[in-house]
Amino acid sequence: MALGLLAELRAGQAVACARRTSAPAHAAPVVPVLPGRGRQFFNLPQNVSSSQPVRGSTVRVAATATDAVPHWKLALEELDKPKEGGRKILIAQVAPAVRVAISESFGLAPGAVSPGKLAAGLRALGFDQVFDTLFAADLTIMEEGTELLHRLKEHLEQHPHSDEPLPMFTSCCPGWIGMMEKSYPELIPFVSSCKSPQMMMGAMVKTYLSEKQGIPAKDIVMVSVMPCVRKQGEADREWFCVSEPGVRDVDHVITTAELGNIFKERGINVPELPESDWDQPLGLGSGAGVLFGTTGGVMEAALRTAYEIVTKEPLPRLNLSEVRGMDGIKEASVTLMPAEGSKFAELVAARLAHKAEEDAAAAAAAAAEGAVKPPIVYDGGQGFSTDDGKGGLTLRVAVANGLGNAKKLIGKMVAGEAKYDFVEIMACPAGCVGGGGQPRSTDKQITQKRQAALYDLDERTTLRRSHENEAVNQLYKEFLGEPLSHRAHELLHTHYVPGGAEADA
Repeated sequence: MALGLLAELRAGQAVACARRTSAPAHAAPVVPVLPGRGRQFFNLPQNVSSSQPVRGSTVRVAATATDAVPHWKLALEELDKPKEGGRKILIAQVAPAVRVAISESFGLAPGAVSPGKLAAGLRALGFDQVFDTLFAADLTIMEEGTELLHRLKEHLEQHPHSDEPLPMFTSCCPGWIGMMEKSYPELIPFVSSCKSPQMMMGAMVKTYLSEKQGIPAKDIVMVSVMPCVRKQGEADREWFCVSEPGVRDVDHVITTAELGNIFKERGINVPELPESDWDQPLGLGSGAGVLFGTTGGVMEAALRTAYEIVTKEPLPRLNLSEVRGMDGIKEASVTLMPAEGSKFAELVAARLAHKAEEDAAAAAAAAAEGAVKPPIVYDGGQGFSTDDGKGGLTLRVAVANGLGNAKKLIGKMVAGEAKYDFVEIMACPAGCVGGGGQPRSTDKQITQKRQAALYDLDERTTLRRSHENEAVNQLYKEFLGEPLSHRAHELLHTHYVPGGAEADA
């Protein structure tokens, strides 16, 4: 997809979404659209001014003022409207970390309330349909894993002046995205363009589901149950309204703790409810999707899929202990042997043949007067050689647990002391299980217990790889086409703003 076309699409979305707020929209400085090649549509390496929008956006709008009424109250007001009076369709989605912490609201241990009982509880509140954010987590892996491999291919294809920069950082944590936009805007080209699972689910509900069930998007109220207090701010970004002007992808966000209080105030004893299933077609999720709820989980889920795409073989060891646990910074290396006759095998062979030429060109470029040095210098990849005797790809990954550790990791990378291909960052220690919207606890081991409950759910799930989720595959077949397609990028990818989304207000 051409960068120019993407700029037009995003500009149109921004203008349309501005209609839902009384604050006047205003244009920001236009970023020059750099020439792309083929279907490339990610950020290109460039100097980023703190006053410029990026990722093809040419129009920004004023930020929405903070709502005076809490969103959990607004959601309840919608639920309390009589169905016979023309009430809108109320749809809920539930994040991975919520299912292991909601039990604490009833005095039980993490994970004591099954996901099926939680789904039943939401229906008892009055929701018409209840979907599992695990579905959207699997969808995120399909897009983000493919994006990572796309970037790797760009480097292997010897296009140093037009390829996407590596390492690639994850993008599903709004706390990390907020810090990155404000404190490290020069890293924007390195961040995955994928929306978070919450926003991918909202987009699919307001487009795919709306079309499939014949319900106008404006007649759907999408409510997210999240462990994170930053998710409402994420949902309020003005360009997250892909279905039609003035219709948000996600209308309201309720935290785990707020939902627990609502259940108790309304006399819904969730632990005593019968088991129930998630609604379809957006209710099937894998164990890989479960892992999104804890630090290292996005990395582990992505590697399960990326490994198989490249090697055509399943990852021998699904539980990657190297990226699990509570350490501040975790590192690992995974060797991928490209399948014989595959594009990756061809590219690795070509890389070997041109390694000397590449090194000479890099040295000449560095010596050139006025050469611009990127914030993080990528070394071309370790293992894109015969170091292992077979010519495999060694993917170097890192996980930062908490923003303090993220700053340390970025500092080392900028200084050239550490080099990676793929980096996961979560703002909250332990990841989403330790989010600010989770129930408060005096147990100092509570995050580890929630983390263990998520690992247990993954272990007990027969479907443990995102790319094996047949519901996600059906979505691509019926609606999206393929990962990174024109429609997938229009609906499932986003852009970032130096200084933060409110910078243009």
